[in-house]
Amino acid sequence: MLAIANSREIEAINQRLDLTGDRIEYAEAHQWLEFLPSSFDAVLSANPLNWIDPLRLIQNLLGGGDVQRNRLAIAELEIGAADLIRRREEVAESLGREVIDGVLAYEAQTRRLENLRGQLETQLQRQAVMEMAYRTGQGSTATMLSLWQQTEDLRAVIEEVEIERSQGVRALEVVCQFTPLE
Repeated sequence: MLAIANSREIEAINQRLDLTGDRIEYAEAHQWLEFLPSSFDAVLSANPLNWIDPLRLIQNLLGGGDVQRNRLAIAELEIGAADLIRRREEVAESLGREVIDGVLAYEAQTRRLENLRGQLETQLQRQAVMEMAYRTGQGSTATMLSLWQQTEDLRAVIEEVEIERSQGVRALEVVCQFTPLE
């Protein structure tokens, strides 16, 4: 759907999802670093026993400590990604409803225009017959004025519906971010 494909909000959500996915991949790929010494000072020392903190190593091996903190961070990122996916679906659904409502309104206005144009054609024929009779002295001026006013009122209603329909088309173009060729 054009509205969804051109939605800036969905594009922004997709970019955030990509960034979140990259952060999750990075965090998962670097989990093994939790088993290394916590400082470079330990690595630089001449004694290899200073490289490993036994308490930290046991915590990490049992799933606690730094490993647990890293897993919680990954879980938070995954929850954030799920929220972004849910929001993207909401935006897409909202855009879809908006487009459907706009198309249905356009179709209703088109049917109404066809009906009004038919009424105008009938009114113009009736007016022509009445004008011929009026010219021959039949009928009153008040009747003719009323008939002419009804014709003008019908034309005004047709113009209003055409304007509403044009505004509806423009609203759809804005939702879909579509610019027609001129």
